[in-house]
Amino acid sequence: MSPSRRHSSSSPQVFDLPLPDLALERGGVVRRHRLHGWWWGPAGDHPHGPARGVPTVLLVHALTGGAQAGGPGGWWEPLIGPGRALDPARHRIVCFNNLGSFYGSSAPGMPGFPRGARVTLTSVDLARSILLGLDGLGLERVHLAAGGSLGGMVVLALGALAPRRIERLLPIATCAASSAWVVGWNHVAREILRLDAGYPHHVNRGLEVARQLAMLTYRAEPGLESAQHRGLPPIRRFKGYRIQSYLEHHGRKLKNRFTARCYELLLDAMDHHDLLRPLPGGRGPALARIRASTLVVHVGTDQLFTPAQSAELARHLRANRARVARATLRSPHGHDAFLIEWAQLAAIVTRALRLPPPRP
Repeated sequence: MSPSRRHSSSSPQVFDLPLPDLALERGGVVRRHRLHGWWWGPAGDHPHGPARGVPTVLLVHALTGGAQAGGPGGWWEPLIGPGRALDPARHRIVCFNNLGSFYGSSAPGMPGFPRGARVTLTSVDLARSILLGLDGLGLERVHLAAGGSLGGMVVLALGALAPRRIERLLPIATCAASSAWVVGWNHVAREILRLDAGYPHHVNRGLEVARQLAMLTYRAEPGLESAQHRGLPPIRRFKGYRIQSYLEHHGRKLKNRFTARCYELLLDAMDHHDLLRPLPGGRGPALARIRASTLVVHVGTDQLFTPAQSAELARHLRANRARVARATLRSPHGHDAFLIEWAQLAAIVTRALRLPPPRP
């Protein structure tokens, strides 16, 4: 690609990618496997013919997100675009809709997706699906893989599964292995779904209330008190305190855009995240396989994935000679700061892009 073309970008593109069957870690096979994806890169770079010499940035969305990372409505929109931290004139930015999610990739109810209550997913399954997607696009190397929460779990699993392929990692607000605290909250959310009269196929109020519970764990008290304190009027004429109308609003939003079965499966993927154990057929902790240079980021007020868990993750990575740096998102808002604190995130992403290459 000529120097002049490197300084202009194409328009964001979406694509659907048919892939080989995928055997799941805990049993079952995804047949007619497909991924829905989003792509934004330099002029002349596109999913059906990636240009050579363009660094690939792979983004992985969180629990109920989708492939659209940038552009209007994108979950990292303020970070992606001309002149921003992730500039599509300089980087190829790719995001797949996670396996088991609701926005076009293989998921419950789609042809070829395994049926039955015993089917479950892990962060390793989601990472293996993404690696097949990279294969399908002909992307052999990833300059940086970044994601928060469940997305951060998948980023770490990618580093373990493909230690020579993923050069840099940016796991934000996540951990090496899910704690009993995280699993416990997810258990209560599942039980709420199962109490709904329409479970499993027509869950309405149950999905709303499960989301309300989750929203309280995604935020921290200082941020909620500032934005939703008792003296503020409720949202949309709800009769009650502002925090009540806030939770009802977010519950309705998720009910209108997601399904209970997808929600359950992605909670499973979070619960089963454990890179302190070996990968299937391997020996030793999966984290020991990571060679990528890594910037581990925690949120100071995160009540789901604490600074202590972030320190533990960094300690495990350093023990295996990976290059590791750390950063803190300072925010009153808790876990969801990775979707809020744009100025800090821009600096963190820029730092991650400039991490030194992995040790040989």
